[in-house]
Amino acid sequence: MNIALIFLVNILMGVIVTRVFELILKTNKKLRDRYYRRHEILFGYHVHHSAIGLVIIALGGIVFLTDRPSMALGMAGFGIGIIIMHTISSRRFVFAEKETFTK
Repeated sequence: MNIALIFLVNILMGVIVTRVFELILKTNKKLRDRYYRRHEILFGYHVHHSAIGLVIIALGGIVFLTDRPSMALGMAGFGIGIIIMHTISSRRFVFAEKETFTK
């Protein structure tokens, strides 16, 4: 498969998976109350799921060093897709932010 096609397909898959994830969180009341409304997750910071995209890109870099470039490119594309969709849906480019926890 063409390298550019692998990259673009994985970006599209990242966008689709993130969109489905966000849709499930917004429509399922139990999950929304547990994960979407309660933002204080890690030491008072709300870690957005675009940070997961960064982790996947970093893991892709490690995979690249193990001499599997096509898999690394796919992982990087998937991570970029997650970041793109989160940026579109949140209307801002954010990975983590300080939150004040109110009950």
